[in-house]
Amino acid sequence: MEARKLQQVGASYLLSVPKKWVDTNGLKKGSMILVHERADGMLIIDPGLAEKPLRQRSLISDPTNVARDILAGYLAGNDAIEINLGKDMTPALKREVKRMSEFLVGVEIMEEDALKMTLQCLIPKNIDAITYLRRTYGIAAKMHEDAIRAFVRNDQELAQDVIDRDREVDRLYFLVVRQLRKAIASPIGDLFLSPLNLLDYRLVAKEVEAIADGSAGIAEQVLSQGYVTPPRQFSQVMGQLSEQVVLAHREAITAVLQQDNTRARHVIASQDRINSLVIEITEVLAKQDTSVLPVYDRVVHNLERIFESSIDIADLVI
Repeated sequence: MEARKLQQVGASYLLSVPKKWVDTNGLKKGSMILVHERADGMLIIDPGLAEKPLRQRSLISDPTNVARDILAGYLAGNDAIEINLGKDMTPALKREVKRMSEFLVGVEIMEEDALKMTLQCLIPKNIDAITYLRRTYGIAAKMHEDAIRAFVRNDQELAQDVIDRDREVDRLYFLVVRQLRKAIASPIGDLFLSPLNLLDYRLVAKEVEAIADGSAGIAEQVLSQGYVTPPRQFSQVMGQLSEQVVLAHREAITAVLQQDNTRARHVIASQDRINSLVIEITEVLAKQDTSVLPVYDRVVHNLERIFESSIDIADLVI
């Protein structure tokens, strides 16, 4: 790193660039370069290479954990993932590759023969990760509301639907993480977001996935052994607790997207109200038949977990 003085010539400002950089990139007098201004005010001087991005490719040659290796290649931002074990691929292995191609957003099988398969990531480079983060949260929030409704009403069909939606949240979560990681790793980054924003959104995405997991955990109790329709008193207090938790993660997400410090502090301040409701619901549980306590207790535990994710999201704004 070296400091260079900004010079003024008439109404224009000039900044010299290192000769070594000019030579390395094959530039000369009159060459066109790209100048990008990032959200944090930093200027990126690009010799034009961004117009012809290198196609990143990963190779998987170990059959031990192909699914995880495919996911790793996807999250790393690779455009192509080749599975070549140096021998014929088994039908079971091909099924696993096809399962992953169907699970990951924007991935297609482009080549396949006895020895290898090649997956291509056909995701547009200008895809808006934040839009997909909003969509992911929208699904997770509705899962929460539906999971509580299914638990109170003993609605097994709705409970199963909540569990099924968790897979869609996972798909979108991996897409968001892929795009955010690519932006963080890029010298240009995201021209509308600072590197710190990108890192924060990466953490938010993980907490949104945790909200969906907690909601699926509640829905699973409806289908578990030992479940019985909860008594009215328990349902009322649990409903109040759930409403407060939903409000907390909605406010937390809004606080992050709008960088609203006041909203974030309101979420954190709601901890006392949540604790009071947890104590109240614990007292109600003490009066229930012991056979149902494990199921009911797991629901309360998942609500607490979801609230903790809300706090973690809000903390990013403080």
